[in-house]
Amino acid sequence: MMEERDWLVLLNLIQELTSLSATRLLEAFGSARAVFQATEEQLRGVERITPKLAERLIAQGRRPEVVAEELSRARAAGCTIVTRVDETYPNVLRTIHDPPPALYRKGTWSEEDQPAVAIVGSRRASLYGQQTAQRLAYDLALRGVTIVSGLARGIDAAAHRGALQADGRTVAVLGSGLDQLYPPEHHALAEQVTRHGVLLSEYPMGSPPLSYHFPRRNRLISGLSAGVVIVEAAHRSGALITADCALEQGREVFAVPGKVDSITSHGTHHLLKQGARLVTSVEDIVEELGLAATVETVSSRSPATRAEGVTDEEWTLMHHLRADEPCDVDTLTAKTGWTASACTSTLLGLELRHLVKQLPGKRFVPWS
Repeated sequence: MMEERDWLVLLNLIQELTSLSATRLLEAFGSARAVFQATEEQLRGVERITPKLAERLIAQGRRPEVVAEELSRARAAGCTIVTRVDETYPNVLRTIHDPPPALYRKGTWSEEDQPAVAIVGSRRASLYGQQTAQRLAYDLALRGVTIVSGLARGIDAAAHRGALQADGRTVAVLGSGLDQLYPPEHHALAEQVTRHGVLLSEYPMGSPPLSYHFPRRNRLISGLSAGVVIVEAAHRSGALITADCALEQGREVFAVPGKVDSITSHGTHHLLKQGARLVTSVEDIVEELGLAATVETVSSRSPATRAEGVTDEEWTLMHHLRADEPCDVDTLTAKTGWTASACTSTLLGLELRHLVKQLPGKRFVPWS
């Protein structure tokens, strides 16, 4: 017998139906089951429900077997489906005006993934943009903040990698079915995300990465977050759609300034002119969102126990490294009194044995 969550999955399978229209239907009839029991005339009485869409809803209601088929496809791909009536549905998404009836999930979502901050931007990002996104994500993840992005090339991928480097949590919201990963070269990154967070999508299994899917999914990226940070965006960038969604949802919008003559700075500079919060360091985000008291997930102390095989020189250098204060070679030479070549040589040996980790900008922290 079909339960309410099954009817919600059935509703979500109608791809012509937007989440906003689904919400209007659920508000009008009280449940997904009641939606499918309604007459064509009753359905057409709901805003934006056309005669064609009403016919599609009635036809879908006669095919409840597709729910079992969809659940089977999801299980085969290692995914689960959560609906609005499930306790595991992200509570933060219940606060937006058009939450999807169902979400596909691979990995683990927890209410402990709040607070979260989204970091998004250009797919054609500069090295500066990628390093900045990765550094901000790393520094936020150290403070226990979950990083949300879209797994796209450029800024999104850099943000996910920064969170992973800090052994933090990260969430990737896709614009395709979870079995149709896009871009294909990010399969390895997606696997890392599932081990340290979750892949999410509102799109059914088998859904291709169609161009109009991505603007729609951007409202989920902002909806899951307390604030959205834009790092490099052209005038028509999808990242600006995410910023618009954030404003509609009452989330904070931040922007990182870029080079004045760069195309990918036009969008971020426009946001700054419109009143977006200026970001020059992670502290700008932390202070604005009131995250300063958040417990860090990674120890900020230098290593307390000397690993086997570590030389006196290596141990001295390691004591100058802290997880919450990445150091570059110039800083280490000033602290130790060593030459730059001596520091670089010692760091290389520690890196090869996974005792020290290099971050973007050639900054170093203890391996956690």
